[in-house]
Amino acid sequence: MTTIRDVAKQAGVSPATVSRVVNGLVGYSDETRKRVEDAVLRLNYEPDSLARTLKTRQTSVIGLLAPMVSDALASQVMRGVEDAAREHGYAVMLGRTGLKSAYIAGYLRTLRTYRAAGVILISAVITHDMRQLLGPAIPIISVAISDKSGSPSVAINDELAAYDATRYLLKLGHRRIGLLAGDPVSIFVARPRRRGYERAMAEAGCSPVIAEGTFFYESGAPGLEELLRQEPELTAVFAMSDEMGAAVVNELQKRGRRVPEDVSVLGFDNTSTSQHVHPPLSTIAQPLEDMGQMAVKKLLRSRDLGPRIMPHRLIERGSTAAPRAGSQRQHQVSPAEQKQSPRSTT
Repeated sequence: MTTIRDVAKQAGVSPATVSRVVNGLVGYSDETRKRVEDAVLRLNYEPDSLARTLKTRQTSVIGLLAPMVSDALASQVMRGVEDAAREHGYAVMLGRTGLKSAYIAGYLRTLRTYRAAGVILISAVITHDMRQLLGPAIPIISVAISDKSGSPSVAINDELAAYDATRYLLKLGHRRIGLLAGDPVSIFVARPRRRGYERAMAEAGCSPVIAEGTFFYESGAPGLEELLRQEPELTAVFAMSDEMGAAVVNELQKRGRRVPEDVSVLGFDNTSTSQHVHPPLSTIAQPLEDMGQMAVKKLLRSRDLGPRIMPHRLIERGSTAAPRAGSQRQHQVSPAEQKQSPRSTT
């Protein structure tokens, strides 16, 4: 059986250099890389798949990494990615990495070694380290997040979407609207959505009521408790994710409050979670499958890797309604507010 020492001897380099080349790391010249790759091919050191990679310079694989995102959101993006990849003759390698940089780095090194056609990140910003690990030959693009720097991405306008969501609740007649925000560390998603909510509330002359969550279901109940502590007469909650929205619906019902008769709840994303709660959630829809398909198409057209803003839309279901008479001071919508009706797309 061929060993790394055999390859090193054939190429006239150290075993450490062979390891760096095979794992896509840096620290060697192009001439050295070619000698190592030639030795790998001659000695059949790696499986046939890698040998074919070294000959063709690219495999028919697209990497899809989900550092920290709900299963419901990731699955919808993945459906779009797989549909588009299959159409073009590519397979998809999925990596559930969490936020551990070592796991992310490991997947990126593997994808570089196998000369992947490209890498798609779900709700994660492309960093300098990621680009360095992949090298210049493999394109990378993010989905459902945009850092506004011009990096390759497919996303919605999060600030506008949250503004439209809040305006929708305001036009129903709600004035005491709480925001269950996402993780404040998420500066490219949670912060823009918060700005959109605050802008709409300020234009309507309403005071913001905000509690921080994590985007995940577990933060819904404590988030609602904090909102009610700040505003016991709350009549609407805008949650930055469907998971948190579903948790809010369930917790309100445990507290004896009816949805939407006592409190309306609006989610975000239009994942399957939004329809697995009673009543089903009204929500802001991201076209997640379309975004996955668009990301693949942009990767395969590597000259078209600029940011792409996709449309969002409001979906009304059973969790939102006008506030009950007497539940708060009825608000007369001004002519200025009437002109600012929620938009369904960017």
